[in-house]
Amino acid sequence: MEINGREIKFLRTVKATADVSNLCPDKDLSRLPELFSGDFSKSVETGAKIIHFLNEGYEMNRHFADRSYKPQPLEVDEILYLDNDTYQLLMESAMSGLNNGAETSIEIEEPKKKEKEEVTD
Repeated sequence: MEINGREIKFLRTVKATADVSNLCPDKDLSRLPELFSGDFSKSVETGAKIIHFLNEGYEMNRHFADRSYKPQPLEVDEILYLDNDTYQLLMESAMSGLNNGAETSIEIEEPKKKEKEEVTD
């Protein structure tokens, strides 16, 4: 998926896993689902942090493999200002990467513009 001119990918690195774990109750990664019950705004912000951590994992891993690569991870605020559909796709992909530990990326088609409906009297 491309966001703001960057291809977005995720990787569950040791640091990304630790960062996500620190969000969980008692810092227990098995309690991750608890972060998404209750308060909607807190759930969305937590999701944005998870997206950031896993994208940062990919970006930094790539940087250390190729020092000429300049990492540009998505920032939490940048994620929070996306449209709902894009956020949801990012969240699904990030959670897939978190669950299986592999590098993940997603492809989406740009939404087709709706033609203006004509108003008749």
